[in-house]
Amino acid sequence: MNFRNLLVGALGAAAVVAAHAQSSVTLYGLLDIAPAVFSRSAAADERMVKLNSDTGSSSRFGMRGTEDLGGGLSAVFNLEAPIDPKNGAVSGGASSGSCNAAAGCATETAFWRRNAFVGLKGSFGEVTLGRNYTGAIIKQADTLSATPSGINTGLASTLLSQGLSNDFWNSNQIRYDSPRLGPIDFSVHTAAGEGGLGESVGGNVRFLQGPVAVSLSVQKDENLAGGNVTWTMLSGSYDFGKFKLHAGADTVDNSDGVLGFVDSTLWTVGASFKATNALTLAAQYWSVKEKVGAATTSKLLVLNADYKLSKRSALYVMFGSVDNKDLAISPLWGNQNFSGAGNVRVANDKNNGLAMGIRHSF
Repeated sequence: MNFRNLLVGALGAAAVVAAHAQSSVTLYGLLDIAPAVFSRSAAADERMVKLNSDTGSSSRFGMRGTEDLGGGLSAVFNLEAPIDPKNGAVSGGASSGSCNAAAGCATETAFWRRNAFVGLKGSFGEVTLGRNYTGAIIKQADTLSATPSGINTGLASTLLSQGLSNDFWNSNQIRYDSPRLGPIDFSVHTAAGEGGLGESVGGNVRFLQGPVAVSLSVQKDENLAGGNVTWTMLSGSYDFGKFKLHAGADTVDNSDGVLGFVDSTLWTVGASFKATNALTLAAQYWSVKEKVGAATTSKLLVLNADYKLSKRSALYVMFGSVDNKDLAISPLWGNQNFSGAGNVRVANDKNNGLAMGIRHSF
């Protein structure tokens, strides 16, 4: 009798352990901070020195989890918040996908502003519900950007000038990501537009075969304050081994004149070189032309050196040089770099920025 009770207890304990083994929650994050100097700001024609956060990668912390439901099916979730390591504040504003506050949307600052979704994953792919990256934007990062320290200076700063920073995330979104179908995968998303945030539908298809990667995205934002916006982006990369080449272009159709978006085109070319196992060097050139007014072209050159101290820690140097016309691009990305006395986006002038920092992920 005692032996039977012991056996039943042991089997029960084993079942509890097995149940816990089928479910996991991971706490993770990234911190990016760098002393930086800019040749001028929008407020003053003199050198500005500051502690710059998020120069290459966006600082964040979050939780992600998965539960094995059996038969190859899993439940997944992700909660992710931005953080400014300079002061510990939850950084960022109320950007809510296809429409921001500048476009007249009734947005609210959210703590889990970067991601807040739940979904199901299996052999069919993954379906997520909630606030998430739009499938159209995030799938472009690997092919469009050459800089190893992150996509902020370069990709994010030029897309910001076009207004596509409004489309990095959608609230109220349903997103589907396919599994790999040979060399192809794809992603589609839709957001119904509750709360006056504007409706959005879009997606991405990628071709991934050996050293070749090609990515095509299309997104349409509807019923925004002022009308509709449609944009298309194509990028590609070729990996030669130690040397990797990147190129891309986009076009933004804002013929309705929606506030916060710019009728414009972009093209870029860049490359990275793995000098050693730890050191990667990169350069990328960006050109953005607005299709309204004088139709001028603003240009950005980014130079980046990234040195891995370990799997999770790296030192980097980032240099950005802009020759701005009517459309203003920042030489380096950074929190508090886009308004007030710290604004480094200077229209119709040149500006340089140099940052030397550290990035740590956990």
